[in-house]
Parts: sequence; structure tokens; C-alpha cells
Amino acid sequence: MSLRDLRDKFKYDEEYIHCGLMLDLSYYLKQLMLEKGLNKKQLAERMGVSPAYITKIFSGQNISLKTVAKILSALEVDAGIKIIDREKEEYKVAPNKELLKLVKKGKEDESKAFSIAA
Repeated sequence: MSLRDLRDKFKYDEEYIHCGLMLDLSYYLKQLMLEKGLNKKQLAERMGVSPAYITKIFSGQNISLKTVAKILSALEVDAGIKIIDREKEEYKVAPNKELLKLVKKGKEDESKAFSIAA
């Protein structure tokens, strides 16, 4: 089975979609941090939380929109969410090759993949 076939097989699976969203979120938050010249420790200081909490956020834990808003506030970014159909629109996917491995192997490797993304 080709990689494309595998992707097509799982593209509507809720775990696949969830993992993709979390990878995208981690990737784009990390990009914003880099643009602002901040590391995880500095972000933690701005948010008033521990560096361990930031590591937890970027490890693939479910995070609330409130937490995302807190991160964006600390980064001084006002953002919105745009839900798109990846089949109908051009979309830059967060570059991470671990996603399909996650879907195949299950959740045990989830935190590893998210830490790679971040």
C-alpha cells in the first residue's frame, strides 16, 4: 500500500484528524515563537506558568481554546480559526512525517510525535 493510499484510507478518521490538528497547532505556535524570538522558557514567563507546563502543551496534550488564547496573548498575536476542506483548498500542512506512523501504531507514540513537531 502506498503512502497516498494509506493517507486516503485514514483521512476521515477522527484520530487522524485530531492528530493533524494538534500537529498543525504545535507547528504554528512554534513558528510564532520563533518569529517573536522566544524560547519555551520565555513564553512560560510571559504566561506566568512553569516551563514544564509549556513542555506539556507542546507534547500533544489536549489543550483548550482558552489555553491557545493564553499562548497567543503572551505572543501578542490576535488570531482566528479557519476550518477548510483540505481537498478543496491549498493548505500548508505542518511538516511532520510522524503523523501516518501515529495512525498506524496508535496513541502510544502520540507524545513523541508532538514533541518532534514542537
